[in-house]
Amino acid sequence: MRTIEIRKTSITDLATDAVVNAANEGLMAGGGVCGAIFKAAGYEQLQEACRKIGHCDTGSAVITPGFHLKARYILHAVGPRWTDGKHKEPELLYGAYYRSLELAAAHACPSIGFPLISAGIYGYPVQGAWRQALNACGDFLDRHPDLSMDIVFAVLSDEILEAGRKAQRTSPASRYKVAERNDWKRHDMPAQHDTFLFKRPFTAQQMTALRRGNIPQDMGDKWFWYMEGDTLFAHRSWSGFCIYRIDFKPDNRHVVTVNRDPEQYACTSTAEDAETLNSLLNWWTEDSYDYYHEWLEEIADKLT
Repeated sequence: MRTIEIRKTSITDLATDAVVNAANEGLMAGGGVCGAIFKAAGYEQLQEACRKIGHCDTGSAVITPGFHLKARYILHAVGPRWTDGKHKEPELLYGAYYRSLELAAAHACPSIGFPLISAGIYGYPVQGAWRQALNACGDFLDRHPDLSMDIVFAVLSDEILEAGRKAQRTSPASRYKVAERNDWKRHDMPAQHDTFLFKRPFTAQQMTALRRGNIPQDMGDKWFWYMEGDTLFAHRSWSGFCIYRIDFKPDNRHVVTVNRDPEQYACTSTAEDAETLNSLLNWWTEDSYDYYHEWLEEIADKLT
């Protein structure tokens, strides 16, 4: 997949192939993100690996093993200290992100986790920091169209999270955005609903496709869906009505909640729902989701 996602989580909890440390030029342990990564990876081992490298210029990045982290690699990216924006701070911050992505690609990492570099004790304004982060990531994916890479930003503050999501919606990188509940109109599941078990295994690649979701291009796209945790919400794109909620379970016995309001959704049986949902999931888990009108002729339209 090729996604850019912003999550409220600790970067040390990410299961990406690489995580990025907001480093200093001397590659020494510090506070904030840097201190958390050193602690989780194993201070002595990581400090020794950094000592052997010795130095990293501002605006660049170097790589070490991930040691005790879930990630295989740690990319140590050195962002600029903010002065006034007239000392190449934007270019240097952009470079720190871009070099990290180049290293991740060179080491065959299909996923990478970033903090918001320089926006902490280095004082870079949050909105500007998000702009450079998203520009660098979007440009990298644009210039490498055959590269599959998922990019995750891990932040701890609700304020920074919302600032990032707002910035992404208006950024050229929005085409790589993971769908979220506020990206399209939606109505919650009505009181008239039913549940049933849906038995089906999903590969990691298929779940990644589902987690990306779908933000409609227009009302005719048929579906807006997004995931929160292990729950998928599927809405009609033109009305916003929630038709399906799927709670995915590790034993592959997933719980489906289905809309039973006859003014919102007409379906005759649970068996029909299961058949329709199975067809939908076949398409939604393709590498590139084809919009509804492209496959209308291949399956019956059961939602009219």
